[in-house]
Amino acid sequence: MLSRHSLFQWITVMILAVAGPFARGESFDPALDAIGPGIKKWATVCVVTTGPDGAPSFVWHDYAKTADATDFWPASTIKLYAAIAALELLNERGFSLETTISFEHQEADGSWVLDCARAMREMLSEVFRRSSNEDYTLLLRLVGIDRMNTKFLTPERGFPHSALMRGYVEGRPYAYLRKEPQRVTLRETTGRTEAIEHTWSGRYYSEERGCTIIDAKTGNVTSPRELGECLRRVLYHEFIPDSERYHLSPDQLDFLRHGGRGLYGLENKSGDSTPLAWDNAVATVFPKARFFHKVGVISNYALEVAAVDDSENSGARFILVPVINAGEASKPEKGEKLVTDMSRAIAEWVRATGSAH
Repeated sequence: MLSRHSLFQWITVMILAVAGPFARGESFDPALDAIGPGIKKWATVCVVTTGPDGAPSFVWHDYAKTADATDFWPASTIKLYAAIAALELLNERGFSLETTISFEHQEADGSWVLDCARAMREMLSEVFRRSSNEDYTLLLRLVGIDRMNTKFLTPERGFPHSALMRGYVEGRPYAYLRKEPQRVTLRETTGRTEAIEHTWSGRYYSEERGCTIIDAKTGNVTSPRELGECLRRVLYHEFIPDSERYHLSPDQLDFLRHGGRGLYGLENKSGDSTPLAWDNAVATVFPKARFFHKVGVISNYALEVAAVDDSENSGARFILVPVINAGEASKPEKGEKLVTDMSRAIAEWVRATGSAH
């Protein structure tokens, strides 16, 4: 028979075994510190709970005060911004998801040269399925640098530090050369068309908003909190105030979230979209959850903006944005592996601390 002291010790061990390495209310900072020690990291988490009225409420938790940090390269995660801004433009002009867009640039002699034409659904799907640099660049060409940074990426819309100044393809026919006049022609299946022309004003929005990575004037810049906030507004559109909602139709929102007709949206449906925060990460903690994400990786940075919905099982719902200053070329461990480890630690923290309830 166990003594009283031994029984107490046994109970304590069992409680810790069930609760995991975290106590209620404890920060996840130590767990992230232990991953890739000495490597710079950023992270934010939004835990979604259900209030007395049944509506979701949102509580943010940040790693080492990095929520508003902009000193990292956001890579492909910002393709989500271009996708939403492009859909808002279509909505404003009265065009549907069935729109096809033709892209032209103007030569020095004033002539217009047709580069390519793409269906809107396919561009969006390729951005989410395989993180298409070509389609992201075309979406940015569609919106235009000035509209992107003055009508979409503004503090009022949840983006106090974000700016997009560059596409991710340099060669024709996809390249967006900032100083070239652009013409995009929207063509609906009904036959209705509309041409939009725009030329960059020459304003360096990234420099104004604190970009320091790759190029202060023409880099792309955002923060972990702004990535998470953007995803929150897409997934919880129906539950947030009108002032926080993007100008998207129900059909557009549904396609952004889930894709359809064999095409892809944010919801993870195959390994094609490289879900770093899912395999060997969140899936080990919440295996039946629905998972939505956009990943970003270059040689020395890796990150993901993701959302977990396990409301039908554990009840957990949360958004996570893990970022690390390591990438495809990093040794001994690549940044992708470290983001996976960070995501698993965050998921364990959500489960163990009761933050999701």
